[in-house]
Amino acid sequence: MKSYLLLSLILLLTAALAGCSQAATEYAQTEDMAVAAMAPAAGADRASEALIEVEKEVVREIPVEAISAAPAGVPEGSMAAAAAPTPAPVAAAAAAVAPIGDFAVPSYQQIQAAVAAQDRIIVRTVGMTLVVAQVSAVVDEIGQVARDLGGWVVASDRSSKHTGFVAIRVPAQVLEDAVRQLRQLAVEVESESSTSQDVTDEYVDSNSRLRSLRATEAALLELLGQSTDVESALLVRAELSQVQTEIESLLGRIKYLEQTAAFSLINVDLRLAPQPLAVDAGVDRTFSVGQDGRFRAYFTPPAGIEDFTFTWDFGDGTEPVSGYAYAPTTQPGQKVTATVNHFYGDDRDSPYIVQLEIRGTGPAGVVEGADTLMATVTRVPTIEVFAGESRVVTAGESVAYRGSFTRPEGLRDIQYQWDFGDGSAPRAGIPEPGATNAIAFHSYADHRPQPYDVTLTVTAQSDAGQVEGFGYLSVEVIEAQGLVIAGWSAGDTARTATRALSVVVQGLGTLLIWLAIFSPLWLGGAAIAYGLIRWRRSRRRRNSTRPVQPPAAAENAPAAAP
Repeated sequence: MKSYLLLSLILLLTAALAGCSQAATEYAQTEDMAVAAMAPAAGADRASEALIEVEKEVVREIPVEAISAAPAGVPEGSMAAAAAPTPAPVAAAAAAVAPIGDFAVPSYQQIQAAVAAQDRIIVRTVGMTLVVAQVSAVVDEIGQVARDLGGWVVASDRSSKHTGFVAIRVPAQVLEDAVRQLRQLAVEVESESSTSQDVTDEYVDSNSRLRSLRATEAALLELLGQSTDVESALLVRAELSQVQTEIESLLGRIKYLEQTAAFSLINVDLRLAPQPLAVDAGVDRTFSVGQDGRFRAYFTPPAGIEDFTFTWDFGDGTEPVSGYAYAPTTQPGQKVTATVNHFYGDDRDSPYIVQLEIRGTGPAGVVEGADTLMATVTRVPTIEVFAGESRVVTAGESVAYRGSFTRPEGLRDIQYQWDFGDGSAPRAGIPEPGATNAIAFHSYADHRPQPYDVTLTVTAQSDAGQVEGFGYLSVEVIEAQGLVIAGWSAGDTARTATRALSVVVQGLGTLLIWLAIFSPLWLGGAAIAYGLIRWRRSRRRRNSTRPVQPPAAAENAPAAAP
């Protein structure tokens, strides 16, 4: 039984030592591959998170037996312990790490030495956004900076001509130098951020817990060697496996703290520097409160720029309006943006600064341009117009129409116009300076039962544009009267006779129409009457030709029987 347990223990230790080298060899490669997959899609922050998770998982695969305690005389868990000679299995694993491209990943001994050189264990991460002349070339230059400073490239993305991404690690002691060199590669540093995290306490506590777990592990190993039966050995082995799992977790965390503290992470977002674009947003404008304003701009892009996006900021606190539609103009190479409507609801903060930005992209690169204009918002004065009271006029009579209106300050070029509603040409005029009335003469040629609608329109110019006011009245036109003598009017008499004659003619016409409609009945009745008259006349003639008996003959006739 003892031989069986000893053989099992030897096999476990051998497998652990064999797995140590392979896990360490795959550490750097797996780390960079995972971050390279995550960084372009999620940016610098997710790249850093992916790197952290990979580092934890890979280090957990290193068996506990591959890392021995600190050498004698060096307190385990202290900063000096990190600088102590690396155990043989770990040193072999670190030496087996293959370089990635031209950038060799540091060995585990180098990481421990870098950590030991620090008074405190500080994890620093820097994020930068650089505007550069050429994205692909700067990606290579950033990699060269990392290599020259003893670091390496974690991830990079140069799939686009306009944007890119690079994540590098450099020794913590040269981080400031690395950031300074990266600034020199940019046309403009658009943004830069740096974060620091002191993990010294966590590092020391983790090492203290590691010592306790190793002591427990040693006791369990000794107990495992003294086991006399399989059941006891299995129980001890289960406890030992749990302790070793906790040890591996602590070792992974310690290794991660050492890695991130010794080599700081720099995430660099790259953006292609834009070429200048000539933009004309138009002249300064003046609007009235609530008036719907129309905005559009002209621009002339260089060749090779195909897609454009423009944004109007109207300066009144409303959300900017963006668009992408544009059209060519009659000028060669010139384009005009789609029209955007906007109205200002208040004039208290007038004038407003209207800003326009246009960005274009294409095979030739990126272009950007901007322009501004002033939008002055005023309250338009109101013109009150009175056209006069409604009236009754006679056809053919020339009548004066007098209207009035107000003249608020700020108005100029005042004009008025009368429209008499009978199809005649409107009567326009310009009042005298300071005058507030509008006079016109007009005669209606014809009368009608319905009144005519007359409109007086007063227009003027202001800083916010044209101002209009309207006034209305109704005019009833009656027929003109003829000659009148002592209350007798020839015209009225003629009209009365005409009306009487028209009534008679109308009656006769109605009678004829009725006769025509009922002609079958009248003709039938006449035929029947004529037939009766003929029948009666014929009967009378027959009676008059019959012979008359003498009186004697009548007397001699035999008497009728009773």
